[in-house]
Amino acid sequence: MKYFFSILIFSFLFNFENSVAQNQKESLNFYYENAQSAMETGDYETANTQFRKILKLGVKLPSEMPYLFAKTLFEVGQYQNSQSFLDKYFEIMGKAGTYYDNAEELKKLLALQLNKSLSCQYCDLSGYRLETCVTCNGEKQLLKKCDYCEAKGKVGCTACSGDGVLIQLGAMGNRSYKTCHQCNGEGINICPVCEGDKELYTYCPNCLGSGSTSTEKICNHTEHN
Repeated sequence: MKYFFSILIFSFLFNFENSVAQNQKESLNFYYENAQSAMETGDYETANTQFRKILKLGVKLPSEMPYLFAKTLFEVGQYQNSQSFLDKYFEIMGKAGTYYDNAEELKKLLALQLNKSLSCQYCDLSGYRLETCVTCNGEKQLLKKCDYCEAKGKVGCTACSGDGVLIQLGAMGNRSYKTCHQCNGEGINICPVCEGDKELYTYCPNCLGSGSTSTEKICNHTEHN
């Protein structure tokens, strides 16, 4: 009886896995055909969506897909991602790929776009238009209260722990008291971080000190009025 149930469970799992694999294969073919059809009509946004659905399946990709996806990403302006998939295509297919000549042409077009992005002051490295950071208004830094001294401008002396005096033990165990040389007996020092100003400038956390943030607009590499 135990042997019978083992066979039954194995059979169920085997059929289930086959069913899942079959569904994934059908979905892959469906999305892949839709993506190629969209590319033929120039609808690269739809093609991009279909290719990404394939990636989510977690299955082995069609051998020519890295080029087709690279082409699609190029057309929607995602140049760095396009370069990554194009590199993968060359790695997998080499000169044997059906789209090898097309891939070589895309490689040249990508180089032009990436070079433009590198030298353009109006976009990020991916070719997306930059806009002034709304957090710091392009100033790259923000004036904030000093956390180290809690905006007091002074901190307790670390040498004497705020007592103002240093205690020294003699050879016989006797104690001697000496005015703290670091705080001159006051027990406090000027904050070493803000230097007593209670405030200090720090890099803007939104733009990381660049003064600008990326948008979703593809840059035309010219100044806007």
